[in-house]
Parts: sequence; structure tokens; C-alpha cells
Amino acid sequence: MKKKLPLLFFVIFSVIVAESKAQSSTSTLDVVSWNLEFFGAPFNSGPSDKDLQEANAKKIMRYFDADIYGLVEIVDTIHLRKLRDSLGTNFEYIIAPYSTDGPIGTNGWRQSQKLAFVYKKDIFSNITTRGMMLNSSTAIFNWANGRLPFLMRADVTINGITKTVNFILVHGKAGSTASDYNRRLAGAQELKDTLDASFSTANVLIIGDYNDALVQTISTGSGPQTSYQPIVADSTDADHYKSITLPLGQAGQTSMINFPNVIDNHAISNEVTAYYVLNSAQIRTDVTTVVPDYVTAHNTSDHYPVFSKFSLAGIITGLPVVNPTEFGIKVSPNPFSQTITLTATKAVTNLKLRLINIQGQVISSQSVGMMTAGSTIQPTFQNISRGIYFLQLETKQYRTVIKLSHL
Repeated sequence: MKKKLPLLFFVIFSVIVAESKAQSSTSTLDVVSWNLEFFGAPFNSGPSDKDLQEANAKKIMRYFDADIYGLVEIVDTIHLRKLRDSLGTNFEYIIAPYSTDGPIGTNGWRQSQKLAFVYKKDIFSNITTRGMMLNSSTAIFNWANGRLPFLMRADVTINGITKTVNFILVHGKAGSTASDYNRRLAGAQELKDTLDASFSTANVLIIGDYNDALVQTISTGSGPQTSYQPIVADSTDADHYKSITLPLGQAGQTSMINFPNVIDNHAISNEVTAYYVLNSAQIRTDVTTVVPDYVTAHNTSDHYPVFSKFSLAGIITGLPVVNPTEFGIKVSPNPFSQTITLTATKAVTNLKLRLINIQGQVISSQSVGMMTAGSTIQPTFQNISRGIYFLQLETKQYRTVIKLSHL
């Protein structure tokens, strides 16, 4: 479990101030996907100096201090183990036991691209992993002849709050031909069908190198829509999935040092949208502050890492934060022993409130609706013990947090 700050009040406002900045935080789940371009490959592909590639990856991962990394194009497992060891005893890794060139233990597996997770042991528990659609010959073909999505299911605990999350790491079929497009499209459809059948109510993150942009496809000889349309379509109808990196592509960003598209992406199920910290998805071009010649020397990867973060308490939104006076609510008495009274000093509409304990857990959530100036309400908080709490008030325009003491 992550270290707790002395007061959650400080945590909440620290996150509120910085939430538009995609930086790691002790109060959020911080996720990175990264194509490490033939990492450690014992042949002439990717960066030429494999030891330098490992050293640079270590510097960047220490700089991020993320909670979980989904890595693709891992070739040499010894280099990955050394990278894990360099991050400290709290990190562990899991490598997919299959590849395009054979299963674990074969020469083909040892020398081909593999998918892997690196994660913090004090955050993740009850971990299970498996390849998805391994028994489907069509899926095997469409996902680059065996580079199938890799699932890591785990209980994630941050600040006393635990959620079960399914991380699905993908590395789509590369290429820009019509055939490449059709294989990616069929692979994405089969993945979507699998998710609909077995993960319809689960917390799901689909991260990795999609090898296609989400705004429109990179392929020639096909229509403009992305080959991941079966998943991206839900981004527009708010049904099951939200492609949180889609706006980055729409803004003209790129996830590669030599290719003008965002092909490394994060998508989340609708169950996760309540936890997503708005606007936190980011292409981490700031790796050049750690490795200045990352681009010019091409010594680490031809891809940039992609970052997103999540608040398991589901209490972070993109609304501006104001003080209680500006918000228009007064609370009395404080400290309180049984009930508190909220008085509106001006008209407040679409009011919602949450009571949060010192561990960051939501104790009570209530929708109030409209309060006219001078009106009062007495929210009910049943069976709460003595201690410090935080009352988060929110409308469609603003939010505020009031520290409460229960006697």
C-alpha cells in the first residue's frame, strides 16, 4: 500500500492543483505503456547499444515512478531482469509465455518480441496473468501470428482503497497495407467480442502499441476509420469503452520519434471512467529531460511512453476548485456530534456531496439537486465513528472540500 500523507485534506488539494499535469502521485494509480523497441535484442534491431538502452530505460522509469508499466518488444529477458533489479526491491515483472516465434523455453521465444508487465509489489496483489484468445487460430493469425493480448488481473490498493483491475497489454499487427489493416480490424473485433462476453462489468484498461492511430487509420488502400473501430466506436457513444488517448491524436501529437501519429494508446471500460483523472493521458515527450539525446541518438526506443492516471476513490474530476464561500455553502456546526446543517448563501444547482474518511474512502454519496439562497439541508451520515472527515461538494461548474470533525 502506498504511504499515506498525514492529512487527506492535503492530499485532496495537492491532487486538485496538479491533476491536469500527468505526473505520478502517491494518491493515484499511475499507468505507463511503452514500446521498448527490440529491448536487449542480441541482433541488429533497435538501438545498437543494448546496455545503454537498459540504462536509459532505468533512468526514465525512475523518473516516472509509475505503479505499473506495460512493455512491448521485450526480447532479452536478462536485460529485463536487470532493469527490474535496478528499480529496487519493490518491483516485480511478468513476461508473456508466448510470442510470434514460439512458446516459452524455445529459441524462438527467447529471440522474439514479448509483452511484459513491471509493477510495484506493495500496490498489486492476487495477481493472475494469461494470454487472451490463445485457442483461437484466427486471433493468433490476426495478432501478428501469435502476439496476442496479455492480461494481468490484480487487486490494486492505494490509500486503503482496493479495486480489481484487468490490464490488457496489446501489440497490434504492424504495417500499413490493406492486409495489415484487415488483420488488425479482425483482431480488435475478436478482442471486443471476448471483452463483451467475459468482462462486461469489469474494470478494464487496454494499453500498449496498437500499431494504428485512433483518429483514422495509418493504412493505405482502406477507408479512413481506424482498424480499432470496434473499440473506439464506444468512445463516441459512451457505451463501454473510452479511448482516453484519442484526443492526443486529434491534437496532432505523435507517440513515435519518427512517425506522425499516436499509435500507442490507452482505452478504458466505462467502469473505469469514474476513476480516470481527466486530461492525465499524455505522450511523455519529457523523456528528453532525462535522456537528452533520446530522439537524436535513437538510443532507447523509437516510441515515447504513454501515461495515464486514476483515482480509485473516484473523487477527482476536471471541475475548477473554489473555496466554500465562493461555492456558496456554509456548514455548521463544525465540529459536529450528530447532524450538520448546510446553508446555501446563493442559489446552487445540481448539488452532489460525498463524505470521505481520512483513508480516502467514500462513506456516503448523496444527490441534493437545487438549493435556493437561504435554504438549508441536513444530510444523513449513519454510523460514522469519531474522527476527521472531508465533505466534497460538487455542481456541474465547481467543487469544494470542507474539513469536518466528528465528536
